[in-house]
Parts: sequence; structure tokens; C-alpha cells
Amino acid sequence: MDEKFKTLIAEALELEDISLVDDLVLNPEENWDSIALLSVISEIDNQYEIQLDADELASCTQPSEIYALITNH
Repeated sequence: MDEKFKTLIAEALELEDISLVDDLVLNPEENWDSIALLSVISEIDNQYEIQLDADELASCTQPSEIYALITNH
């Protein structure tokens, strides 16, 4: 994962330290709510000029899975 992506995820999930992104588990009950999801969708569109499917993104359980969607798009 590149630093731009880590920063995007850290900001969307309001993390203090972007190094936490590497081991982060996305949990709908804790940190991966609809607001975070929309924030990530918006930032990916702005920074990478890629539009990801919300349902596909919502099924991700780790940031590395989101990054794979970006790189495979």
C-alpha cells in the first residue's frame, strides 16, 4: 500500500497514526460505518479517479482489500 492510500484510510477512520492502517480490521460495528465508507469512496474518486462499487467496498475487511480493488480497477 502506498502512503497516499494509508493517509486516505487513516483520515476516513479518524486514526491518529497511519502506521495502524497496515494491521487494521474493518469492522462495521466499530470503525467501518456508512460515514467512513462514503468518505473512502469519495476520496478514492478524488485522489485516484476511480469509482468503486459501494457494496464491493463494504464487503472489505482490511484496507489491503480496498487497495487491491484500486490496483485491479
